[in-house]
Amino acid sequence: MNHGIFITGTDTGVGKTLVAAALALHLKKRGFSVGVMKPIETGTSAEKDSRSDAARLQSIIESEEPLGAICPYSFELPVAPLTAAQLSNQPINPDTIKKIYTLLSNRYECMVVEGVGGVHVPITRNANIMDLVKQLRLPVVIVGRSGLGGINHALLTIDALRRKKIPMIALVLNRTEPVRSALARAQERSTIEILRKQAGIPVLGPLPYESGMPGRFRPTVAHLSRSASIKKLAMLLPKTAKRNR
Repeated sequence: MNHGIFITGTDTGVGKTLVAAALALHLKKRGFSVGVMKPIETGTSAEKDSRSDAARLQSIIESEEPLGAICPYSFELPVAPLTAAQLSNQPINPDTIKKIYTLLSNRYECMVVEGVGGVHVPITRNANIMDLVKQLRLPVVIVGRSGLGGINHALLTIDALRRKKIPMIALVLNRTEPVRSALARAQERSTIEILRKQAGIPVLGPLPYESGMPGRFRPTVAHLSRSASIKKLAMLLPKTAKRNR
């Protein structure tokens, strides 16, 4: 049985790292040995390593794995991975990612792998994030926005994964903006209600909006790791469910 999951998003900036870190920390606190990966990351450099998504994942579970294994491909330019790789003359090799993932997965009971951008983001001339997921043979957790616009992005992502016959565990909705007005609350209710009827997979959340991010990343993740949504997500993981029986 696969004991890893791939966390993707309906877009960039929807909270993938937050969910990946909270889930990894939750599993670790429950006694599982957990490994993390962010195979590709853009907009980072040696000077910014401590603030990168990969470094945050490494830090939150106190992983002893080198950052180069957690994130084999990091690029300074904050652009699409294919463009960053071309401009840096550092082509992304999905086979390399798979080899590192296999090495890491042999050491841990559960692997939490975070993607970059959405499922159609190209990583080579001929492959996108979905192709990488297929190669790693991992089920997917989707992170999306709970507010206005969340329906279309979530359903498009689900449809794309379904066409590729990639198994999906759940859709986790996240508040990327504060919900302060009656209109915003109505928009969120509408998004959640429609997605629960049409997604065809479990819909969790919404996760609470957290101000001050990313400066408050660690306390935010610690709090979120104890939330009902992350607990439910953990229970949906095949490996976790099997061990709990």
